[in-house]
Amino acid sequence: MGKLHGSAILFFIFFCAASLFIPPAAIAGSDQTIALVMKALTNPFFAKMEQGAKNFAKENEIPLEVFGIINETDTSHQISIMESLISRNIRAIVLAPADSKKLIPVCKKAVGQGITIINIDNPLDSNLLIKAGLSIPFVGSNNQTGGELLGTYIKQQLKGKGRVLVIEGIRGVENAELRKSGFVKAVTKNSSIWVVGSESANWNTEEAFSVTMKFLQKYPSIDAIFCANDQMALGTLQAVDILDLNKNILIAGYDNIESVRNEIRHKKIHATMEQHPELMGAYGVMLAQKKINGEVVPDNLATPLDIITYETFGKNVAFSISDMKNPFFLSMAGGARKAAELYGVELTVKSAENNDSKQLMDLVDFQKNHSDLIILNPTHAESVVPGIEMAVMNKIPVITVDRKSAGGKILCHVASDNIEGGRMAAKLVADLLKNKGRIIEIEGIPGTSAAHDRGYGFNDEIKRFRDIEVIAREVANFDREQAKQVMVKLLAEKISFDAVFAHNDNMILGVADALADVELTQSKVLVGFDAIRDAVQAVKTKKISATIAQHPQEMGRMALEVTAKYFRGEEISSNIPVTLSVIR
Repeated sequence: MGKLHGSAILFFIFFCAASLFIPPAAIAGSDQTIALVMKALTNPFFAKMEQGAKNFAKENEIPLEVFGIINETDTSHQISIMESLISRNIRAIVLAPADSKKLIPVCKKAVGQGITIINIDNPLDSNLLIKAGLSIPFVGSNNQTGGELLGTYIKQQLKGKGRVLVIEGIRGVENAELRKSGFVKAVTKNSSIWVVGSESANWNTEEAFSVTMKFLQKYPSIDAIFCANDQMALGTLQAVDILDLNKNILIAGYDNIESVRNEIRHKKIHATMEQHPELMGAYGVMLAQKKINGEVVPDNLATPLDIITYETFGKNVAFSISDMKNPFFLSMAGGARKAAELYGVELTVKSAENNDSKQLMDLVDFQKNHSDLIILNPTHAESVVPGIEMAVMNKIPVITVDRKSAGGKILCHVASDNIEGGRMAAKLVADLLKNKGRIIEIEGIPGTSAAHDRGYGFNDEIKRFRDIEVIAREVANFDREQAKQVMVKLLAEKISFDAVFAHNDNMILGVADALADVELTQSKVLVGFDAIRDAVQAVKTKKISATIAQHPQEMGRMALEVTAKYFRGEEISSNIPVTLSVIR
């Protein structure tokens, strides 16, 4: 963890005092101004939160002001910031409270003055909120669940036996209590693990060092230490290092700050929890804006949790993607790269350029370069089988994404249900046609599971509508220009039709291009599949009617999540579904 010491703190205070601590009452907030009030600005966790909030505010042209405190225990300072913002009658406050109980009275005062409050990160005490007659939306991860995930991991590492210590956050603070209770519950459940000591270090590195030194002198035989945040994990590590016990003790933190990640790379800290503070900041500002605009917002908006452990750091993973020129697969690669960075995985991505032979050669190269795992998006279900079989023979596991292989032993397949997606498209087209009309189907690459399954689902469902007929089927190989030429040919043949379903968005956009040239776009139902950015924009501008969204970025992310589970030795399902939705 990066910390500020001595002159650095003085410089920080001098630099920030004008705008970060107590907002001047003389400066009146604009009608839409939102304030983000956080805890310790020296903690990298809150730097991520601030950046997420600022990015969202900038993208949506929302006036945003950011405030915070140096010391997480300085609750009175945070209350002073809130009081000053109330005196300015600011429109909304997004609050990460330093204390779950002591901030409630000032929140009630703000709400009474008509100021919107959104609670993020650390939940305000639910019982006191009820007593105060307050209903304040919360954005954040489930800290109980996060503690349980780390407790389960430590229990697995210790094989259900051992002695552990808990270094708590500030007692009485909701997230600190939840992390502790979640960890203790999971680590002791159905095990012979004993929690020999538990004490607060107030989220502070130096206090954690002192508490850990005291504990280890009292209990020299310890197998693991759970720290309720990463700041304290660093202090615990210092104590363990001084006593030369690093090889004997597992250390887990919470927050996934960069300095802890560095220690995980060296296997000195073994686990931490990523709870995406950047999303907390962004979602908090988003909900505040919605409330200002009179929109209904949820009472609770969850941010994801990802357990980060040393087993994934430095692992070499290779990803063969069928065609990186396709925006769908480009988005998939982006999701995979972002997740690989999160898990510390060294990821190599290669495009097969829709060439079966090139993909096979890439698979051979991956194995020559000693990849620890291969992720595969096949160009063709049959052609990839020899490459998969060779990988399995070399004891390299293979995960397929989006498209299936026709054979070979696969660790896991990550994909949306293309058959169900085809059915969704059929129902949508039927609804838009009011159950009567003539349809053209534009098919993808023959031999790919995506083309087969989407086509099967669509046709199996559409035959249920007696007054709807598929009057033509043409192959355009998932390509926009080919689809345009197919449509030009059909138009020249003067085929009468009411709707077009294409197996991907590139092809439906090609169809729309052809129809636009003869000014027919608005009169036809056009439905694609994938929800790439251009297609979503085309729906907004009514160039096409709809698209089936299967979230390629999420597929890439989930493939890396499965990869991380594999390296941790966890049980993996053979099929991981990705949710489908309709954009219209």
